Amino acid sequence: MREVVVAIGSNLGAPDQNVLRAMARLGQQFPEGFRSSQIYRTEPVDMAVGATDFANAVVAFQSGLPLETLLSNLQALEAAFGRPKDHGKNTARTLDLDLIAAGDETLSTPILTLPHPRAPHRRFVLQPLQDIAPEFRFPGIDLPLNVLIRQAPSLEMSPWD
Repeated sequence: MREVVVAIGSNLGAPDQNVLRAMARLGQQFPEGFRSSQIYRTEPVDMAVGATDFANAVVAFQSGLPLETLLSNLQALEAAFGRPKDHGKNTARTLDLDLIAAGDETLSTPILTLPHPRAPHRRFVLQPLQDIAPEFRFPGIDLPLNVLIRQAPSLEMSPWD
């Protein structure tokens, strides 16, 4: 068993409700050690002008599943929420689940890189992660979350009301 960190995002439909429903499904599927951050309203990053705000959160839980199986489970949940398998990069979505880290494991395959290579630079991942795991450190990066947050590009973020 290892602690798994998953970032959740949505900006279509009712984004906050999509995130809450995804959290509930993940909590049912992976109840051991499950915890979740608050939901943040976040401005869209690297998207077309006029894109709506995202609801973002992070969950953590214990899992012993092989990483490829875990990734498949996350992709199946995205599909259940209506996300097409061939979605474009930086497009609006009903649900986006990113596997951020799995314990101290590092991995680089054609389908999965751990830790997630962009997560240490994304305030919309780091801030919610700090809510639930303030002492978290990315494998291979010896900096605390508060330093990574200060170094991350500026981003309009607030608790979702």
